[in-house]
Amino acid sequence: MSVSTISALERTKFVDEMKEDFERNESLLKKCCRSDGLMAGSTIKWDVVGLSDEATTRTRNGDIPEGQLALSQVTATAKEHFMKYRLDSFDAFRTNPNVRGAQYKKVVAATNRAIDKEIITQLDTATVQVNSGSAVSFATLATFLTWTTTLWANDVPNDGRVWGVLTPKAYGQMLRINEFKSSDFITVRPMENGIPAMGFRRWLDVNWITHTGLTGTGTATASCFIFHESALGHQIAGDPEVHAYYYEPQDRSEVWAKVWHAAKLCLPRGVVEAVHDDTAAFA
Repeated sequence: MSVSTISALERTKFVDEMKEDFERNESLLKKCCRSDGLMAGSTIKWDVVGLSDEATTRTRNGDIPEGQLALSQVTATAKEHFMKYRLDSFDAFRTNPNVRGAQYKKVVAATNRAIDKEIITQLDTATVQVNSGSAVSFATLATFLTWTTTLWANDVPNDGRVWGVLTPKAYGQMLRINEFKSSDFITVRPMENGIPAMGFRRWLDVNWITHTGLTGTGTATASCFIFHESALGHQIAGDPEVHAYYYEPQDRSEVWAKVWHAAKLCLPRGVVEAVHDDTAAFA
């Protein structure tokens, strides 16, 4: 594999700033997960407490009734994900002076993509589905009433910490629902006073976002999810670690990054999947 991919045109003419291709530069799903796991070596453990018992009256002998916390743990093995970009000094001299900055941004984006992929892999293990896993219409209010009430029926609290992750096509179908489009029903809007509002739209007590990395995106069986933060654990050892340096033996500049993290589905009943047909046309 060639070290440099700088074209001949860029070696003779360039602008002052690099314009990178569009991509997911940040992890979109890390903020949707619990991050209170205990790290022990390469293993991460998340504590889980079972459902509460219902309080009852004293027994005839006067003893106070007792219950069990139903404590348990789920574990995952942390992995390291790496990416490196490199450029020899001759091309660095002939090309855009900001190319090293582009290398830095790209390795960070690559590690964040790995984070989201790990979280999506855990979402794909969800066992609770609407319509038995067959595609449903995302253009009707009834679909979302069924979807959300399925989650609430599992004793999941609608406390503002429930997330909905959709493909762009599924989100587009949602925009055909009057209640989703109307400001009368949206408590958090994508833009407020010209300022982005945390990148999500809250409707039916769910924070809705789009993601292009969901399994099946663009196919007739695209997986979409609603889930509570407590249902999905993700642990990361700080921000992605980036190293930019000059490699003298080969006379080139290199940038590499790594991220050490793990994800795990902690409470399966706190995740509900719905399948969208991404190939369906907009009516």
